[in-house]
Amino acid sequence: MEIYLAKLFGISLALTIVVELPVAFILRLGVKRLGKRSLGKKKKTISTSNEGRQGRGMGGFAAGTDGQIRSALPVSAGGEIWPVLGSRRHLALLVVLVNLLTNPPAVLLCWLGRMYLPLFLTIPVQMLVELAVVAVEAWIYCSFMEKPGWQTGRPVLLSVTANLCSWTIGIVCGGWIDLAVTIALRLSRAW
Repeated sequence: MEIYLAKLFGISLALTIVVELPVAFILRLGVKRLGKRSLGKKKKTISTSNEGRQGRGMGGFAAGTDGQIRSALPVSAGGEIWPVLGSRRHLALLVVLVNLLTNPPAVLLCWLGRMYLPLFLTIPVQMLVELAVVAVEAWIYCSFMEKPGWQTGRPVLLSVTANLCSWTIGIVCGGWIDLAVTIALRLSRAW
């Protein structure tokens, strides 16, 4: 039984990471492109007097030497302002660590629900567990938004979309995963 649970947890975690990493990268690319397009259309330089407020208390803007306020966001050569996003490496590490934290308890609770609850209660229990996972992951992603290099773009959207995709794939492939684990266990006993 221990081997079955270890393989179940391992396969579930691997499947979740394999599904959520591409979702995170696709959302990052979308946020980056939307940010370029929407911020590129607006001009972020505002003319104002420079009464000793250079860079202080201006909400992410810094005053230039000519008295204009400039955004602290990265600016491309064409003058477009890019959204601040962390590196892809940090995003991948963050998604993996967040899933290492949230996936095993979620799988355990859903497995216990399947084992001990009537069939009509398993889906509502899974929904509640997934809602809790989405909330925890969104909170973790939001807490990293203020750390330089770790920004995810839209943390709540990332959490909701990634978990919806991984939960759907898990439901669709759940029977196949159980079958694969069972076959692997029987083959390992035969050898």
